[in-house]
Amino acid sequence: MRDRRSIKAGIVLALFAALTLLPACGSSSNTDGAASDDSVNTTALDDNARQPSGAGTDQTGTSADGDTSSSTISSSTISTDPTANPGSNQNQSPPPTAAPYVPRPLTPGLAGKVIVIDAGHNGGNYSHINDINQLVDAGNGVTKQCDTTGTGSFDGYPEYAFTLSVALELQSTLQAAGAQVVMVRSDSSGWGPCITERARIGNDAHADLAISIHGDGNDAPDARGFHVLVPVTTAQNAAMVPTAQRFGSLLRDAFGATGMPLSNYLGSNGIMYRGDLGGLNLSVVPKVFIECGNMHNAEDLALMRTGEFQRNAANSIATAMANLFG
Repeated sequence: MRDRRSIKAGIVLALFAALTLLPACGSSSNTDGAASDDSVNTTALDDNARQPSGAGTDQTGTSADGDTSSSTISSSTISTDPTANPGSNQNQSPPPTAAPYVPRPLTPGLAGKVIVIDAGHNGGNYSHINDINQLVDAGNGVTKQCDTTGTGSFDGYPEYAFTLSVALELQSTLQAAGAQVVMVRSDSSGWGPCITERARIGNDAHADLAISIHGDGNDAPDARGFHVLVPVTTAQNAAMVPTAQRFGSLLRDAFGATGMPLSNYLGSNGIMYRGDLGGLNLSVVPKVFIECGNMHNAEDLALMRTGEFQRNAANSIATAMANLFG
């Protein structure tokens, strides 16, 4: 009897243990399935990101409006949604290097100045390829595309969204200092304007200063950092070049406070002279371009997609402007 009771007790305990383990096994199976799905999606994204460049690409690696230039990625890999979340990072970039807070300039030198802010590219350019590919006179004997799509990160954060974020921050900073601000664009819903129109907006405003904001897309190994594009003298822009070049040096000096290093792949000591950019050739008011960093470099990108860097970039630009005007 004792043996039979022992056997029955053993069977009951074994059944209870088996029933207890079943839910845990099912949970483990579901978790593994979810991880497998994520792995497939990430691999597909990486494969897409390695596709060849689309419109607006050349070998210079600079991504300044239609004048350019950049080593861009396929438009299919860049979100055309101007509200694309800059915090998402499928490439798992390293955490950004914390930059010190850059305060807004308080100098009265900006008060009353007319400043044009040109956020490079536009959200609708992808759907207006034929329009932006039309050739226009870029001055200095150069013919260029009306505009380009711009570049972006491999995981879909577009240059046009980055440039607008910095431009809006800069607008707020300059207006707080008493400047009159003219925006080439205030959202990403349209396409263009052409490089000829971008220059005309500054000329018609009789601006004291104009700046075109960009992010680069260069695939050279370890290429990173910012650089300022300044004009060379042409028949049309000769009067503004000395002031623009001086501002370019002041901007180079101020922008380092953002934590972004000087470019190690283009320009010399953060300055690059360009005679092929319509935005500079056609401008009769002092104007420069800034490539705020390389969106194809993981370290630069980790900084550029943060609100802190975008705010610091704007305040650094404003500081250089204040230093120019005294």
